[in-house]
Amino acid sequence: MRTSFSVRLCGRHGWLAAALPLLVPGIAAAQSSGLEEIIVTAQFREQNIQTTPIAVSAFDADMLDSRSATDINDAANLAPNVTLSRGAAGFGQMSAIFIRGVGQADPHFAVEPGVGMYVDDVYFGVLTGAIFDLLDTDRVEVLRGPQGTLAGKNSIGGAIKLFSQQPGPATNGYAEIGAGSYDGITGRAATNLTVAEDKLYARMSVMARQRDGYVDRLDYPCTAGTTATGTQRLRKDCLIGSQGGESMWAARGVLRWIVGDAVENTVSLDVTQDDSENPAAKQTFQSPLWAGTANYITGPESYTNYEDYYSRPTGTPSTPFVMPSLTPLDVLGFSNTLDAQLTDTLNLRSVTAYRESTAHFSVSADASPATVSDQSWRLDHEQFTQEFRLSGGKSGGFEWTVGLFHYDADGVSEGRVNLPGGFAVGGGGLNLEILFRDPVQTESDSVFAHAAFHPTDNLTVTTGARYTEDLKRFTFNRWDYTGAPHPLLGALVNYSSSYEGDHTDYRLAVDYQWSEQFMVYGQVSTGYKGGGVNPRPFFTSQALPYDPEELEALEVGFKSVLADNRIRLNVATFKNDFTDLQLTLTRCDAFSPFPGAPCAMSANVGDAEITGFEVEAEFRPTARLGIDASLGLLDFKYTRVDPLTFVTLGMTTIYTPDEERSLGIQYDFDLPNGGRLTPRLDYHYRSEIQTTAINTAATLLDDVDVMNLRLGWNSPSDQWSASLAITNLTDEFYYESQFGNGQATNFSITRRPAWPREVFLTVKRTF
Repeated sequence: MRTSFSVRLCGRHGWLAAALPLLVPGIAAAQSSGLEEIIVTAQFREQNIQTTPIAVSAFDADMLDSRSATDINDAANLAPNVTLSRGAAGFGQMSAIFIRGVGQADPHFAVEPGVGMYVDDVYFGVLTGAIFDLLDTDRVEVLRGPQGTLAGKNSIGGAIKLFSQQPGPATNGYAEIGAGSYDGITGRAATNLTVAEDKLYARMSVMARQRDGYVDRLDYPCTAGTTATGTQRLRKDCLIGSQGGESMWAARGVLRWIVGDAVENTVSLDVTQDDSENPAAKQTFQSPLWAGTANYITGPESYTNYEDYYSRPTGTPSTPFVMPSLTPLDVLGFSNTLDAQLTDTLNLRSVTAYRESTAHFSVSADASPATVSDQSWRLDHEQFTQEFRLSGGKSGGFEWTVGLFHYDADGVSEGRVNLPGGFAVGGGGLNLEILFRDPVQTESDSVFAHAAFHPTDNLTVTTGARYTEDLKRFTFNRWDYTGAPHPLLGALVNYSSSYEGDHTDYRLAVDYQWSEQFMVYGQVSTGYKGGGVNPRPFFTSQALPYDPEELEALEVGFKSVLADNRIRLNVATFKNDFTDLQLTLTRCDAFSPFPGAPCAMSANVGDAEITGFEVEAEFRPTARLGIDASLGLLDFKYTRVDPLTFVTLGMTTIYTPDEERSLGIQYDFDLPNGGRLTPRLDYHYRSEIQTTAINTAATLLDDVDVMNLRLGWNSPSDQWSASLAITNLTDEFYYESQFGNGQATNFSITRRPAWPREVFLTVKRTF
């Protein structure tokens, strides 16, 4: 049987899986169906994951369900050395995505993702809206390391690929409904439809989710007993709202046309509408420069803040304004995939796609009634992609793929920013209240080739190359609150700049299949992330270009199946040479008219070396018992830094833990009526991480231990199933991400607390 679920590894105790058959009496002789075959498409064709010379993890729908994974964040975090953190406070449905220390945490579409996100082979060029719900998912593949010659566009750190269920003659439908904590309710359904027998099939899927917020917004005058100056309370208690609540729905329709014996065409249309509350935020650092004697920091582990979404400009005759308490996101996508088998060994694939999204953010740097840094921000983005692949050769002989990729995107970043100054070191500063509108155009074209040679039955040599040309055009506008050119920033009205560059990537891999159960491989590969121009200049001196980020990676590993197909053990070690690392600076005195000036600048901070080690393992001693585990270790070191950026050699990059480890165990109990009961426990550990390019003690997030518990039930026919899932079982209070760094000009830090413990009951009917 083939499946696409992957397995994870046993933390520091990787020896345990290999030793269990010797330690547990009877296991070696136990009845076992063994491990199922895992099929991936990481190299443009279907391959057993154990013979694919790439560090790749794969998870099918059943495995994702068993781990209570509901979105792409939950799914990708199952793989070692992969960190997905929901964006810093205020940045809505975006995610900071890092693989092996390479990624991106900036939601601005002008800054390219470091990890490529793909849905049904369609590349997503923005992080905004990248927390995809696992709607009707067939499998998720996580490719670690540079994928410059294999996947879409500039996937320097790796790629995360989601594949949805496809239409066919089988009914293959389901309906699911669930309810749980925070008045949560969710529903999803999907089914195949036969429009014309053997010719035309359709599949429809839909989902909706809603739950209340988990962070309470309190009225500060009410809580502090200072209501003489006014209060926003609308009832006896001090509660004025919440953050983190969700309200969204999504739908997808797929039409598959079997044109003939050798030609198929698939059309897909998807839509997402998200009207969720702004992300949860909690003030963890404040300065008397703006807070005075007030204390806007609530209890250390309380899910509360004092945000009132009321921005109070100073230094101009402007008037206060209200920022939205919701973070709406609207997404529409269309794709067309044509597959033509031109000859017995020659296949042509064309993937054409268009996507558009509109996202709104209300970003408050202080989560309080004070005004330190307020943004009301809107991102409009549309993209068109076209990919052609021509593949040929025979499996086991010589396989090759050549292709073309085109990416064309237009985006507009606009909104209102209020920065009441006076918070620079020693006082002074600059009061800024601006309206901005910054169009950005992006074009990227590439040609690529990939080939696998088999000099002997057991030896494979794989090569690949890609050449890419990039062009980006920027226009900046800064007006005052009346819409007139800003008196201090008027030079940034219709101010244009551009970036143009090209790059060549390559890959060379060698693998040797010692036996059907053991394969070793080694490879060298490169990747890059395109350069650009700082997309958020406050002054013309900050509207500077930055260079591409480049990576050369050396990786060796082995993949093995042991103990009569009951243990899968895959190990990889790697070294990355990182050049011109791109990060966002919040202090850029060397590029500003005065020290402590406002700054949110994309820049190259230096070079680095990253070494790492990964293990994934699965153990199936019997058909009923399953154990899976993973371990990821990283060592990041700067080898060169630009002193003008204030980054020093002893610092580290953002959202990159030194260690991640996971362990999961489940057991199937047969019920008297023929049904099945399956309890499962999952544990995940992540060491501490930095959240800003300029590291400080205040910007460090502590390490995290999280456990999830799930109890699943299946009827004798498997047509009915139910699950009781408890996430964050121990009710651990921890932070996912951070906004601000405690330095000039804001002197403020807010953090995003993760969801507390939740209990959710789901019932599903398949047909």
